[in-house]
Amino acid sequence: MAGLFEKARIAALSAAHALLDKVVDLNSIGAVKQYIRDLEGALEDLEDATAAASGHVKTVKRDAERLKSQIKELNQNIDFILSDNKPENDHLATPMEARLIGLEQRLSTKDEEITTGQKTAQALAEATSTLRTKHQNMLQQVQRLEAMDRAAKAKESAVSAIRQAGKITSAGGDVSIDAVADRIQRRADVADAKFEQVFGEMNSDVDKDVVIAQAQSRLEQRKARLAGGEAA
Repeated sequence: MAGLFEKARIAALSAAHALLDKVVDLNSIGAVKQYIRDLEGALEDLEDATAAASGHVKTVKRDAERLKSQIKELNQNIDFILSDNKPENDHLATPMEARLIGLEQRLSTKDEEITTGQKTAQALAEATSTLRTKHQNMLQQVQRLEAMDRAAKAKESAVSAIRQAGKITSAGGDVSIDAVADRIQRRADVADAKFEQVFGEMNSDVDKDVVIAQAQSRLEQRKARLAGGEAA
């Protein structure tokens, strides 16, 4: 079991160190975001490995306490047999002593496993803390980069709008207001002349109609006089 957790520790720490040593292209927001996702995945692995290592240490400590209790009880039994003033019972202590030797060896192994497990858990915890700090820093970096990118895009849009306005202003500079006013005035003068001409023609027609009516009236009067003269 200790070998398994040692392999897990090595794998997790290797992945963490590889990420920490990775050169990040801060000129690419996409690359930074991918690096952050890699950090998050490594953090999850490290946290799982840290929890597993801590749990393993607790288990081994519990086993060690059980062994210590058994060793204590066995020592008391051996001491009792050897101190009961009955030499004929001393042989009973031999297998018990042999069993005691085995328990002590197992306890020594457990103690070593506890030491190794504690170092593993500590190393994983430190790596997790370092990687978490790196993750927070990279989040701040990408937020700053995104803000800079938005500002740059806003400036680019402003430049484009100003250039477009400049083109429109330049084109408008070729337009002469006075020339347009002169053309409109000329059209107005022509319209006035045409109006006066048409109005004059209409007046002339009216005058002709009046003269004709007067002529006809006089002719009627003339006919009446002539008719009166013939009658006389």
